[in-house]
Amino acid sequence: MNPTLLLALVLIVGVEISFTAVIWANVIIILISILTMLWQRAPVLAYVRLALVPLIPAVGIWFSIRYFSTTQSVHFAWVMSSRIYAYAFLGGLFNFSTSTSATLASLEQNAHIPTTFVYGMLGAFNFVPKIRSEVSIIRSSAQMRGITLHFWSPQLLFKAIVAALNWSENLAEAMTSHGFSENAPRTHLTIMSTPWWNYLVGGIALIGLQLLLFSGLA
Repeated sequence: MNPTLLLALVLIVGVEISFTAVIWANVIIILISILTMLWQRAPVLAYVRLALVPLIPAVGIWFSIRYFSTTQSVHFAWVMSSRIYAYAFLGGLFNFSTSTSATLASLEQNAHIPTTFVYGMLGAFNFVPKIRSEVSIIRSSAQMRGITLHFWSPQLLFKAIVAALNWSENLAEAMTSHGFSENAPRTHLTIMSTPWWNYLVGGIALIGLQLLLFSGLA
């Protein structure tokens, strides 16, 4: 599915379930997300993370509403808990249905996002492994001097930020030296098209969501 259309669909679904209190809508969204991830062959660890990471906030909000709220019911406690998992699995659906580079390319070509923003974001994502390596080097250098730097240490954060600023400046200079300009016409190695069935699937998904949310099914 086209990444821009998929992103818009995920955002619309997320916003709609934020203002409704239908448990079955959240459950069906979770099931559809799981089926999509199975189809995309997501690793088993991804399901474990999506099940465990939202567990504490989901359980916490359930107990808060169930035992400490005087105005809400048990039904609303389940709505809020299932909504947290629906958000998490929607993110998993999007993450395993497309890639970062494809999403940014689609946003540039289909949503006409400014190229400076798109290529800047792409550069930032590509810097993530380098930042991890730089943090490891900084910590190793500090340990050689008998200093232990934790992830919350100001010295570690400051040095990592300085390194990131230097890389961003080098990236900007590299883009300029390669003739990059904001409003110049550009060619693309991969054309991000939107097949007709993408609109069909998106329309069916939105219609089905409206039926779930407004059919009186709790």
